[in-house]
Amino acid sequence: MFRAILLAVALLAIGGAAAYVRWWRIALLDAPPVAHVPRTSGPGPIAIADASDPDRGRLSGIVLDERAQAAPGMTVQACNTGYPIQGMLPSTHTDAKGHFALVGLLPGHTYVNAYNEPAFYPDASSNFFDEDGMAWVELPTGGEISDIVLKLKPAARLHVKARNAVTQAPIGQIVVSLERDSERNRSMGGGKLGDLWLVPTAPIRLCVTAESFQAAWYGGDGTFQRSVPITLAARQVFTAMVSLRPLKRAAAESTCSSRRSR
Repeated sequence: MFRAILLAVALLAIGGAAAYVRWWRIALLDAPPVAHVPRTSGPGPIAIADASDPDRGRLSGIVLDERAQAAPGMTVQACNTGYPIQGMLPSTHTDAKGHFALVGLLPGHTYVNAYNEPAFYPDASSNFFDEDGMAWVELPTGGEISDIVLKLKPAARLHVKARNAVTQAPIGQIVVSLERDSERNRSMGGGKLGDLWLVPTAPIRLCVTAESFQAAWYGGDGTFQRSVPITLAARQVFTAMVSLRPLKRAAAESTCSSRRSR
């Protein structure tokens, strides 16, 4: 029961961390210093977006797909790196001609990105992906930056499934860890009941964990040393099945890191 509670807490924490994945990207890109922005409202939290504030800025531009064609229906969001953001980021969708506009934004160093995951365009705010569909801008107080061009690159879709190596029965609730091959610091993961992940077209390695089972890397005998990298083409859909062996002791623990060194 105690292990079940720990797993539930871990899954909730991972799910919450996904909402802040953009901050991983910001830290790893080593963004330039942010200019000081004076507070224009009274005490308390500053609104993320406020179109009525004359000191706020505006961003506009176009989103292009991999063929340099206008990309309608893309989500575009902006994040000012000088403020701790809680809640939803300012966002909009591109029109039929791929154009977008965001108003009422906080001035300063701002990260802008476009994505549409059902259409294979990932949210590249995680450093797991390259910098496609994103841009950094310095938004002036009360000013506007126009003609921003965000160029998208499609990813692949990975289905991750797990089964009991002894009984062959499917394992429903798993925790997935993905990392770029030979780039351990460029990783992504989470716990979910679903099995869909957008992944870059670069080689990646996959590890799966589940309660009461030994962690296993995809391919080989479950160890990292014998794991097999997965390389997919743009828009390719691939199902990766990972077999997990039951732990011999109820109190035993197995992680992707522990299987990396064995």
